[in-house]
Amino acid sequence: MVANGSYRATNPAMTSSVAARVVRAEPGARFVSVGAMPPRLELCVVIESVVPALPGEIERVGETLLSALREHSSRSALRALGRDEGYRIEDLTAIAVAMSNERDAHRLATWLARRVGHDVEPHAHAGAPSLAADFAGRIGGSPARARYTRDAEGRVEVEAFEVHVAEHCNLRCANCCNMSPLVADKILSLQALDAILSRVATAVRADVLKIMGGEPLLHPQIATVVRMLRASGIGKRVRLFTNGLLLARMDESFWSSLDEMTISSYASAPVKPLILELAREKSRAHDFVLNVKRVDEFTQVLSPQFERDDAAVASTFERCWLRHRCLVARNERFYMCTRAAYADDFVARAAHEPAPLDRSRDGVSLDESDLAGAIERYMNRDTPLGACRYCFGGDGAVEPHYQLTRDEVASGKLSRRLPIA
Repeated sequence: MVANGSYRATNPAMTSSVAARVVRAEPGARFVSVGAMPPRLELCVVIESVVPALPGEIERVGETLLSALREHSSRSALRALGRDEGYRIEDLTAIAVAMSNERDAHRLATWLARRVGHDVEPHAHAGAPSLAADFAGRIGGSPARARYTRDAEGRVEVEAFEVHVAEHCNLRCANCCNMSPLVADKILSLQALDAILSRVATAVRADVLKIMGGEPLLHPQIATVVRMLRASGIGKRVRLFTNGLLLARMDESFWSSLDEMTISSYASAPVKPLILELAREKSRAHDFVLNVKRVDEFTQVLSPQFERDDAAVASTFERCWLRHRCLVARNERFYMCTRAAYADDFVARAAHEPAPLDRSRDGVSLDESDLAGAIERYMNRDTPLGACRYCFGGDGAVEPHYQLTRDEVASGKLSRRLPIA
């Protein structure tokens, strides 16, 4: 459990060095101004725990620290510090951990580094396990990537690219950014998947290739799907996202196919402890990266109201981080965000204010002769998408996580708090 007082608005004893903060083990958080950019977040968390000895205990300490890191860098937590914006694991610039001895500190640092995609400094100190981290602030794109450029092979380097292998879901989450409760049941065939991967592999290189939906475990050939994505060469890492509810049905071929898996355990549909323990056992047996992420709230993304103010739309587009993290190919086109990819479904199925919507330039055809060039120009554009007229970007209000009823889905509701004019 996170120690009492592990999150404070001010802490004069905190220093800017993650090494110093983690060894001092003084919990707290603060913002540090960095010119015109959003402030950097400096954070330290401490947990109460026995001294680990077994791999499984190191794993649990790591999970607790990682969960605390996510919680205290979240939008809802940082609101107490006067900033209505969350910071993301992907924007870590430095991270360190401390344990009671060097051996355990190195084991914990190795475990954590695989999950956050960043080197972790190990330190020994006599106190409780602790973690210190620095996050870069961002507006829109990654602070480390001012513009999209190509690698030595001519591919556009991006933060993440998604493949939605099953567009429907076994849940009906309000504010689902992929509109899964409202879309028709659809499984991506292996042939269609191969066509997408073969085209995108010539043009895109992603830090993370995401297997998503909907709920990807609804795909009857999910193990084959995972292996195809891992063999595609598109992503440096390949991560499957699941709500975890179907994991008990998965056979050994699925578990052995994984590179990384994130289980989102939703407050309104939590994963049973036995299933989580099964996933941990399989992670150790097959050496894949497992992240368990508790989700207590969703941010409103899609709006039923048509935004007519061009300046407001431009501001939403400029500030939006989702358009840099939710790239997807759908219906033979490449999109910078899932809202644009599912705009036809939004118009057809979501209850919304009708208005003319020009989406002719919202995506790029996968048949472009110079696909990498077209994607590079598209990703570097400074004009909003047509779909932005119905989107809050990353600035939507936060709601507790809940499930829509079947009647609400049938009526096209996105959220109970978003009225239709």
